[in-house]
Parts: sequence; C-alpha cells; structure tokens
Amino acid sequence: MFEHWPIVGRSREIDEVGRLLAATEGLRGVALSGKAGVGKSRLAREAVLAAADAGWTVRSTAATVTSRTIPLGAFATWTDDAEGAPHTSARRVVDALTAGTQPDRLLVFVDDAHLLDDLSALVLHQLVQLQAATVIVTIRTGERAPAAVTALWKDGPVERLEVDPLTHGQIDELLLAVTGCAPDQRCGDELWRLTRGNVLFLRQLVEQELRAGRMVSDDGVLRWQGNLGVSGSLAELVDAQIGAIPDDVRDVVDLVAVSEPVDWQCLRLLAEQDAIEEAEQRGLIRLSADEVYIGHPMFAEVRLDRCGSSRLRRLRGQVATAMKDGGRAAKVMTRGLLWLESDLPPEPDVLLSAATAASSLLDFETAERLFRAAADTGIGAQARIPLAYSLFMMEKGELALEVLEGVEVDEATESAFINDVVMRASNLMWGMRSPERSWRLIDDALKASHGARRQQLLVFRANQLALAAKPLEVLATMADVDYEDLDPYGATMAYSAESMAYGELGQPDQAAARAIDADEALTLSEQGKFLRQTLMEFHTFALVAGGRIAEAVDVAEWHLRAHHDEPPDVRAVASEILGMVMLAAGDLNAALRHLPHEVDAKNANSFHVVNSFHRFHLLRAQALARSGDADAAADALKTARAHQHPAYVYVTSTELLSEAWLAAVRSRSTEARQLARKAADFARDHDQLAREVWCLQTAVQFDDTDAAERLADLATRVEGPRVAVAARYAAALQADDAGELDRVSAEFEAMGDLLTGADAAGQAATSHRRAGRAGSAMTAAARAHRLAARCHGATSPAVEAASFAPPFTNREREIAVLAAQGLSNREIAEAVSLSVRTVESHIYRACSKAGVAGRTGLADVIGGAARTPRYGTTAR
Repeated sequence: MFEHWPIVGRSREIDEVGRLLAATEGLRGVALSGKAGVGKSRLAREAVLAAADAGWTVRSTAATVTSRTIPLGAFATWTDDAEGAPHTSARRVVDALTAGTQPDRLLVFVDDAHLLDDLSALVLHQLVQLQAATVIVTIRTGERAPAAVTALWKDGPVERLEVDPLTHGQIDELLLAVTGCAPDQRCGDELWRLTRGNVLFLRQLVEQELRAGRMVSDDGVLRWQGNLGVSGSLAELVDAQIGAIPDDVRDVVDLVAVSEPVDWQCLRLLAEQDAIEEAEQRGLIRLSADEVYIGHPMFAEVRLDRCGSSRLRRLRGQVATAMKDGGRAAKVMTRGLLWLESDLPPEPDVLLSAATAASSLLDFETAERLFRAAADTGIGAQARIPLAYSLFMMEKGELALEVLEGVEVDEATESAFINDVVMRASNLMWGMRSPERSWRLIDDALKASHGARRQQLLVFRANQLALAAKPLEVLATMADVDYEDLDPYGATMAYSAESMAYGELGQPDQAAARAIDADEALTLSEQGKFLRQTLMEFHTFALVAGGRIAEAVDVAEWHLRAHHDEPPDVRAVASEILGMVMLAAGDLNAALRHLPHEVDAKNANSFHVVNSFHRFHLLRAQALARSGDADAAADALKTARAHQHPAYVYVTSTELLSEAWLAAVRSRSTEARQLARKAADFARDHDQLAREVWCLQTAVQFDDTDAAERLADLATRVEGPRVAVAARYAAALQADDAGELDRVSAEFEAMGDLLTGADAAGQAATSHRRAGRAGSAMTAAARAHRLAARCHGATSPAVEAASFAPPFTNREREIAVLAAQGLSNREIAEAVSLSVRTVESHIYRACSKAGVAGRTGLADVIGGAARTPRYGTTAR
C-alpha cells in the first residue's frame, strides 16, 4: 500500500555504523544484532547504499535456512566447479570476492549471518582476518550462529551493535511520516502494545488494517476502529518468525498465550521442562522474576487465532486448575476469568473471590462479569450487592437498582457498609441525581436500624452532610458512631467525612490526621481503593486553604507518582488534584495542564471522574481567567455548570469565585467584589470557615476594604498561616498602608501563594503612587510583574493597575476602563451599581486627572496602559 517506509529513530545507529566503516585502523566492520523485524536488514542496506555512493565496491548476499545445508551456499555466486579441500574452496571464494577490488574499499554485506553454513562462515572470517574487506552482517538475537561468525566480534575486529525495537514515540513519528497522520491515543497505544516497536509487524499490521477499512484518517488523525483481525499474511509473517516447533513447545506457547503472565511454578506443572527451555531459547516466551510472558504480543494474537475454541477452553481450564488459591489480586482475578471461560463447571468461591479482586483493582467491568457469573450459581446477596456496587461505579445506577430488587440480606451483608440500603441511597444520590430521595431513604432506615447496621448508616449520613456543606453536623453525627462496629470500608468513609469537615472548619492538622487514619483503614478494604482520591482531595484542600502550600504540592505530586500504574480514571483524578494544588501555588501552566478539559470518552462511565469534573473544571475556569483568557474562562464556567451535581453543595463558593474572576478579567471589579463577598457569605452561613477566609481574601484582591474585621475574627478560630496574613492584608488595604502591603506580599510569596503575592504587590504600587512615592511604586510594580511572570503570565485588576500612571482611585480606574471598552454610561452604572450621574462625575474627574478631554482621550490613556507588556505572558 505504501511503497516507501522511511527510516525513523535510527540516527544513533546510522551514525555509529558510519563511524565504524570510516575507521582507518583496527575495526573491519559491524555486526547488527537484534530481534527479527526490528529493522536490522533495512539499516544495513542503507549503509551499503551509502558506501556504494561513496565509491566502495559492494558484495551482498543473504543466508537462508535452505542455504545453510549447502557448503558455501551463501556464496554460491562466487564459487567454481573445481574440487578441493574445504579450506582451499573457501580461499578461492575469497579470491573471487576480492578480485579487481581495493582492500580498503571493498564492503561485503551478509544478511542473517547466523544462518551461514560453516564453510561460508569461514569465508567471512578470512575476509576479516586477511583485512581483505570490511563487512556488515546482521544477526538475529537468540539464534545460534557458527563459531567463525561469533568470533568476529568476540576475538576479532568487528564491533557488535544492538538494534533495539522502536519506542512508542518513534512508532508515532513513523506513522506520521508514512500516512501523513498522527495516531490518536488509542491507535498509538494499541499499535505499540501489539508490535512492541517491531517495524515488520507494524508495517504489515497498518497496511492490513488500512485495507480493511478499520484504520482510517480523520481530520489528520489516524484512528483505529474495531478489533484486530489476524489476516493470512500476518499469520504467515508471525509463523515465519516462530519457525517450525515441536508440539510440546507449541503447547507451552499456547498455555502462556491464554493466561499471561502465568506463574513459573504453575507452568512447570503443565509442561515439560525441556519444552519450556526450548520455548524460552527461541524467544517464544520470556521469564521475568517468577512469571512467564509471551515472547511478543503478536505471537499470542496469532496462536489464539489459530487455536479452536474447544482447545482454548481446555487450556484455560488446565491453567485455572493448576493455579493456587489466593495470592495477589491480579492473579486471583485472572484465575477467575480463566475458570469462567474454560470447560470447567462454575465454582462459586473462585468466581466470587475473582470478582472481589477485580473490584479492588478498580476493574469494574470485569468485576461485573464475575459477580454476575457468581450470582448465576445461586449465591444471593454476597454476589448481588457487590454487583450493584460495580454497576454503580460505572454510572449504571438504574441497572444497580434492578439488581438490588428483592435481594435478601444475611447478617454479614446487613452489617457491612456496602449493604442494600447504602447502595440504594448511593444510587439515588449519585446515579439518579436525587439527593432528597437519598436522604429520605437513610432517614427511614435509621428509624428501624440498630447495632452495626446503624453505625454504617450514620457514616453514610455523615458523608451526605459533608457534601451538603454542613461540617459541624458531620462531626456531631460522627460523635455517635462506634468505630469498632465499622468494617474497613465504613471506617474509611467515616474518617473521610471527618477529614473533610475539619478541613472546611479550618483545622488542617485534624484533617490530615483523619486522612492518615482513613488511609490505614483502606489497606484492609478490598473495594475501597478509589477512596484514596477523595481522601487526597480533602487532605490537600485543607493544606492549601490553611496556607501550607508547599506541603500540599509535595503531597499531591507524590500521590500522582504513586498512582502512575493505576487505571486511567484513577490517574485522571490524581492529576486533577495536583491541578487544584498548582493553581493555589500560582503555577498556571501546570494547573491548566492537570485540570480537566472535558470528560474523556474512555472515562465517561467512571464514577469518580464524572462526579469530580464539575468542581475541578470550575478551577480550570479560574486558572483561565487569571491567565487573561476571558472567553475560554467563560466557556469553562458554562461547561462546569452543565455538569453540576445537586448533591455537591459544598463547592458553591468555588463556583461563585470562578464567576468573580471572570468578572475581574473583564475589568468589572465591582461585580467581582460582590461575587467574592457572596461566596464568603455562603461559606460563613455553612460554617465553611476555611473557604470563608479564602473568599474574603479574594475580595481583598479585588480592592474590598470591608473584610478586615471579619478576617481578624476568623484569625482567632482558623488554623494555618493563611488567615493571619489575610487579616493583615485586609487591614493594610483598608488603611491604604503601602508598606504593610509590601510586607504582606512577601509573606504570601513565602507561603507559596504567588498569585495573591502579586496582587498585594500591585495594590502596594497603587498605594505608593497615590502617596507620591514614585520610586517605591516602581519597586512594588516590578515585584508584582515578577511574581506574575513566575505564575506564567498571571493577570488581575491589581497587577494591571500596578503600572498605571494616572493617580486614579480604584473606582475611577474601573469606570475609566469600562468607558474605554465602549460601554455607555448607563451600562457602566448597571455594572458598578451606581447612578448614571455618579458615573458621569467619575469620568469627569478621571479625565481631569489624566489631562484629557472626553471619552476618546480617556480611552487613549487606558489603551496605552493596557498595551504595557504583560510580563511572562504565554500563549495557550
């Protein structure tokens, strides 16, 4: 289909081969070694062509399985009919190869030199030893080669160079070069998984799938739709690499293919040691620690395609029977899947254990299959309740409720946190988006419950209260809970609710302590692994709200690294948490990189991604607004609201702050102040003291001069460095104390809150300028711009005003900016909540101070200030 596939990702090897061939002393060639299909021969041929272009005489040949049985078979072109001793015959071939050539300009290329017969290998060896030629040979890794060939690099002047498979990124680059399209994430990942950088497999696979119409170009992007079909040509290519193998070796390959990775001891029970060793020697399987994997993914694809369904079911049954009970969750899950897809009769305990293991690995699709299979054996609540949980975690609330219909609970399932009532309440609150019905269900259940069941229901109620922004009621409810009656999942949920409540109340130490307690409880819970994301969100929020930002960054970065190998939806939420923290730290680039753009299609059925998107996308809107991109911020705010969940009342102030920052970037400071105060009022009414501090601090950033008294009061009730600095900040702005604003800016910077540090410095510059201290104003303005640059181009009314020369009041500047934007006096009056006459007066005074006449002159003044370069601005 594509006649030319360029060489990609081989610059190091090409340079190295060129260096070796250009060597004038010592070296007489290079042996390119690597697995079949990695591109050794192509690389060698490119070097041969380059040598020919440079004036070298080139002799090329290739060894084959057939030629290996014929003396001098690879060099048949240079043999004669004369008889003689083997060494004499070899010498005549050397003479024929070198006839009419210069020793330092003859290049002999032998492809697949490991297949040379002994006499041909001797010819190659003599060419090198006699310095009659420079050689390039290719060798397949893992294959036995004649002693005369291996001696070339072991004892002789030929250097061996290993040719590795292409990397994932190099495969993407090659596909772009060949097809003109970059692969999308799924296409690139799947091609990498199947080919592992083998260019031969890649070419065959891509051309096959393009011909079949399963791989298509869509707006410059290469997409792979549907599943791989193993064509005859692809199977033949793989067969050629596997080669002819005995039946017992083939059985080893098939056993590993159906179950990889398979435990080494398990495989030894099913296959002969000699067959296992031969399969490994041929590269058909590989050992890693105590586990056995297939040698290449394509080997497994072809062998599974070749095996009939009956053989596959029998092989799976053999492996499942040989595997031991217990072990790591992944092995337990694998055993259950093998059992389910085998010729063995259903075994409830095996299926239930495997389903539970799958749930602990957050593989809820597999858990659903296995729990359904277990339920089909006659198991009741033990399988149906966790089945409902798996469906719930995949956003299949209605199906979960159907599964719970008529379920009869026993004592064990009744006292567990994941019980029939909690699952129904969870589905009502999240799946059906009806928190009121969920609350009523728990109310009714609490009236008739006692013992351990009542404790679990109280914990669920505490979590309802936490989401409803009622932290004091959370703690009051938890005071009635006996942790001794809670299972590990219930204990985790209990500590989680308390951690959130303490964070909202402005007690970060208590919040962190409860998060640690929850994490310890989680180690004993098989199904609560995903709760680590919730815990980390509450923990890091408590830290950043309290002003312990550097600590929060360390914790969030560690958390993301620790979840590198977890499922994509888990990594997505861990990344969002880091984005939240980086916004608090003022790193806008990192915040925008980690905060979600949209709900990824592959995570659209993930409970924690779907239900976290709203609150994290609100923060993305804030980050965009602080970056100066009003349109993108408005779009993000609109998108976030479209995903709003009625149960998540506690983030109401976050939404109001996002709206406030959008107003600010549109130069509507009065509206921004009003929204920030509205957010603070909501937080105060709901005892969210930490959020109230943050909201009031934000109002001060918008030049609110009425927050000092309340912040001073909060400083006696809220822990952490933020509240004390915020209280001094508000007092300094109220008193127009430029020196104190300078000091507060430095303290915010030391705290790690660079954005607020920049705003405080900008306000200090404006205050110095009003007092006639031009030098101090310039110093403060420079500081504001430096901090904004460290935030990667942050902007705000305070930062923009830092270098604004006319001695306007804050109100005059706001109105002047709106006038410069073309708003009428009536529109300005509505925006800033003043009368039209008052607006006219402000415009008149602003014109007088600026020494201009009318709106046009004022617009020129404002426009000139706006054209002042914004330090550190970066394109997004």
